[in-house]
Amino acid sequence: MSASDKKKLRKEQNAAAMTERQKKAKKEANATKAYTLTFIVVMVLVVAIFLGITLKTPVTGLINRVTTAVTIDGHKLTSVELNYYYMDFIQAYASQYDDYGSYSSTYLMLYTGLNVSTPLDEQVYNTTTGETWADYFATAATENAKWAYAMYDKAVSAGYQLTDSEQKNLDLQEENLELYATYYGYSDAKSYLRGVYGPGATVKSYMEYTRINTIANSFAGDYYDGLEFGDPDYREYEKDKMNDYNSYTFSYYFCTVNDFLKFNGGGTTEKDENGNETTTYTDEQKEQARKDAEAAAKGLAIADNSTLEKLNAAVKALDIHKDKKEEDLEKVAASENTYVLYGALSNTITEEGIKWLSDSARKPGDITSIEVKSGEGENATVNGYYVLLFQEMTTNEKPLANVQHILVKFTGGTKDAETGVTTYSDAEKQATKEKAQAILDEFLKGEKQDSAAFTKLAAQKSEDTGSKDSGGLIEDIYRDSNYVQSFKDWALDDRKVGDTGIIESEYGYHVMFYKEDDELTYRDYMIDIDMTNDAYDEWETAVLDAVTLTAKNLKALDRDLVISG
Repeated sequence: MSASDKKKLRKEQNAAAMTERQKKAKKEANATKAYTLTFIVVMVLVVAIFLGITLKTPVTGLINRVTTAVTIDGHKLTSVELNYYYMDFIQAYASQYDDYGSYSSTYLMLYTGLNVSTPLDEQVYNTTTGETWADYFATAATENAKWAYAMYDKAVSAGYQLTDSEQKNLDLQEENLELYATYYGYSDAKSYLRGVYGPGATVKSYMEYTRINTIANSFAGDYYDGLEFGDPDYREYEKDKMNDYNSYTFSYYFCTVNDFLKFNGGGTTEKDENGNETTTYTDEQKEQARKDAEAAAKGLAIADNSTLEKLNAAVKALDIHKDKKEEDLEKVAASENTYVLYGALSNTITEEGIKWLSDSARKPGDITSIEVKSGEGENATVNGYYVLLFQEMTTNEKPLANVQHILVKFTGGTKDAETGVTTYSDAEKQATKEKAQAILDEFLKGEKQDSAAFTKLAAQKSEDTGSKDSGGLIEDIYRDSNYVQSFKDWALDDRKVGDTGIIESEYGYHVMFYKEDDELTYRDYMIDIDMTNDAYDEWETAVLDAVTLTAKNLKALDRDLVISG
């Protein structure tokens, strides 16, 4: 696989490997960048119909086609042309939670505040500025248009050409419009486009919009994929952020003040009109509970509790647990956290805890207690004390794994009518395992036991249609990869080239072959992602800074749009 192809693969896989900084950046980018959104242009019309978007206050198509909405350097975009960006952005934004099915609009409202049943110009997006959702989407549309034309002009000046496959897909779009029109009951593509984008839409202007965005995205994507770095670059980049690419395994138990308040008893309990009970405590009772929680935490944070097993035994022996039933006591234990990336530690523990965990002096078995507060200054309240046990730190310098597999699927099974889940009997699983063993035996008895021989066998025997043509090759596997755990566990064990085995997954049994260590470690893989994103962002910013956008007339955008209903 070429370096460029590897870069593309990593680009597709990097979501699972993201540091918290990357996740935040990606989240922000998804809300504003055409680079993300315009990849969906070829299917967005289907989405639009699905969402039921309707134009409640259309203006005449003639006015829309002659009114200049924005200028981007030498390009004058009419209201019709900008409306494509406006509507597509809205549709993409509103479909973020489509996975929730009939509850998608509820989750959209809950997490973003956007109500799909209320006109956009009647909903406030920013309470500080008074900006409405219509304003927000209009601004996003102009920025997306600016991005698209900036990249398009850059591509044209560089003599950039689409690949044959990309050009073929683009050529098919006009034909597909006619198919969509027929499917949704429109007389032709023009009527279909006007049903989605308003009376000014035409096939010609929409296809030009699609062409420009296809070229812009392809050009930007190729630039991203072409960014390459090596070991000296990685070592220089990590100098001032050595901890960022480490992972930590630790456990903690939280001695809460509230638990000790309840255990100590006292307080005044009152019922409201609905019968709900509320217990209040005096300041003296709260202070005593705090002292008890602190004492318990310090009593746990001793050298004798240097393993998780010992810590859990000491936790169960606390006085606050002495009256618990056996089945409830079994649930009392420290929280285990394995291989947590440095950037994700803040999701679990406090800043002081992170500082302690990431101290270079830490060694397995170190244990401490840390005060946990809410609020600041005089209003700060002590909530309790962490007992924090350090178990391991890894610098993630193990190479990514490249493996090949042959899948033998389970057959038979019983499907649950309610859940749709299929379960397999022990006999059915055993029969599948025997078929996998026979394939492995055939491989091991062959003239050669190398990758080429396994590739040939996979083409004949594998039932994984997605990878059999590549010999069942799965590359760049790391601890947080989105593969079943048994698959990852086998691949990331201490392996050498040529190792074989059989593992079970929910799909069946896999005959495994370890092809090689990747050229990158997991650490360098993450650094490469960050360096690539930084370099791309710097380049993109420079491209956009060289472009002038002037808003002329945005009134024709459908500001009182009701997305659904």
